[in-house]
Amino acid sequence: MRLFACSDIHLRLNLLEDALKDSRNADLAVCLGDITVFNRGLEAALENVKRLNEHVMIIPGNNEPPKLLEEKAMEKGLIFMHGRKVFFKGFTFAGIGGSLYTPFKTPFEIGEDGFKQILSEFKGSKNLILLSHSPPFNTTLDSTFSGEHVGSLELRKFIEEEAPIICLCGHVHERAGLSEKIGNTLVVNPGARGMLLEV
Repeated sequence: MRLFACSDIHLRLNLLEDALKDSRNADLAVCLGDITVFNRGLEAALENVKRLNEHVMIIPGNNEPPKLLEEKAMEKGLIFMHGRKVFFKGFTFAGIGGSLYTPFKTPFEIGEDGFKQILSEFKGSKNLILLSHSPPFNTTLDSTFSGEHVGSLELRKFIEEEAPIICLCGHVHERAGLSEKIGNTLVVNPGARGMLLEV
């Protein structure tokens, strides 16, 4: 399956224009959150995300309130994935949005208990592709410029125990385009420009 993934667009909608050739040739596009800046510009961002592919899955980043994103995304025919599982072409897609608490008090921040609760619903899933706005803890993907690790420990535990095929994540802008393996799981931050992957 060919999969297009992107994250952390933050209203730079011209980047989606550049992505259209790759995204439309994929079986599915996934958007890993933070399409807005503190939820400003949500309608315009969703209209552009919708153009990526016939099938688009989306989760909220820490910049989008989940209830509002769910309502607006579903109005536009997008597949809202936060806290949900969807079966597509033999794979189980599961999504968890938001981030851990930040100094910026963004619209969607939760603690590790919140991550644990949502991820518990995905245990035992076969052929799992995990969509997460936040990266797992203590990897190259969650390390900021200052060297601080800002990823989720519960997400990392889930990956170690459940071994999804791939975990797609974002949140840490400076790690866009990087990947790392945790056990047999490939963890990828596709970045705002997006990335075409074969699973």
